[in-house]
Amino acid sequence: MKKAPCCKGQSVRYPLAPLIRSVSQASVLLAAGLGLAAPAQPAVSVPVECRKQHQAWQDFRYESDQPGSSWQLAFENTTVRFHHDGSGRMKMQRNGKSNWTGVQARWVAERTLCWNDICVRGEIPLD
Repeated sequence: MKKAPCCKGQSVRYPLAPLIRSVSQASVLLAAGLGLAAPAQPAVSVPVECRKQHQAWQDFRYESDQPGSSWQLAFENTTVRFHHDGSGRMKMQRNGKSNWTGVQARWVAERTLCWNDICVRGEIPLD
């Protein structure tokens, strides 16, 4: 058993100290792991329709934690991510594997916004 110095020259035995230290370390690791166990839900998630070029419209979800700054369009195994830096420059990435490419946004019809060849229609939360 270890003795630890205490007040006024006395010492007190701490037989559980190693156990407490190991439990504390384990609980910190467990708590950190729990944060990774479930992905966070986006702050905004709304149904929209999307299409690439002139293909048929498909149901997607617009998801964002920072509308107007960072968002994604999600459908089954397809995800298109966007980032806007506030200066008017926007980038797009498809399925998290491709490089980020610069895109230009343009309105083509009422409630239809396009970035290069990707178009979205619906109630799009822009800010």
